[in-house]
Amino acid sequence: MDFEKSGILVKSYEHTPDGVDCFVTTRKGGYSKGVFDSMNTAVYNGDEPRDVIKNIELLQSVFCLKSLNTLFQVHGKDVIEITSENRVDVLFSEGDGLFTLENDMALGVLTADCYNLFFAGEKGIAALHCGHKSVSADIMTAGIQMFEKYNDFPVFAGIGPGISAEKYEVGVELAEKFDKICPKAVKQDGNSFRLCLRTVIEENLISKGITNIEHLRNCTFTDENLYSYRRDNGNTGRMTGVIVRRSIV
Repeated sequence: MDFEKSGILVKSYEHTPDGVDCFVTTRKGGYSKGVFDSMNTAVYNGDEPRDVIKNIELLQSVFCLKSLNTLFQVHGKDVIEITSENRVDVLFSEGDGLFTLENDMALGVLTADCYNLFFAGEKGIAALHCGHKSVSADIMTAGIQMFEKYNDFPVFAGIGPGISAEKYEVGVELAEKFDKICPKAVKQDGNSFRLCLRTVIEENLISKGITNIEHLRNCTFTDENLYSYRRDNGNTGRMTGVIVRRSIV
């Protein structure tokens, strides 16, 4: 569901558990200019850092986020638990997933074709960055294992947005790799192959007993309100997917 607040347009999940907010930013509502117009939330892609900082501060203010915590994403499968005590050490360390048990500890994932994957359990929440490398390494299992450490399990999963199979052409090697992981996610189109990462993620979750799955099905390549690394030849911004469990509902 599209939702606009103080000029910031986000895509919001509607069926999260009580007290859990989960949404993904779009290009709308920030200060960035040019190819980054306007709600870019990444500082490493050539945008003016002051504009990015203003975007993040605005996002936190408008959506009442006491903190917004992200990692330096490396397309792996490491999921890190973040707490009030270790937060400074965790921020911007290498990894592709965050987990917390704490209320008001907002977790963020930066994307521009890769998928967000959010989990919410009775105790914990998690945010995972799911590109083809992380998905083939099964970051989904790594995320679930964080819940299991605390005798918890995801009762909600949110997937997307991300690049659709129609726009995600891959080479033979990657197609063969995913054909072994999830055959229904790979389609041959003449001499080329198309990969649906959304299907790989969803089938993985279903196999683990997670059935309460909500999708934001927008394709980042075709939706001009979203950033797309492939469409824009790498010269683009990043959305941030956010999940937080509020202490006051």
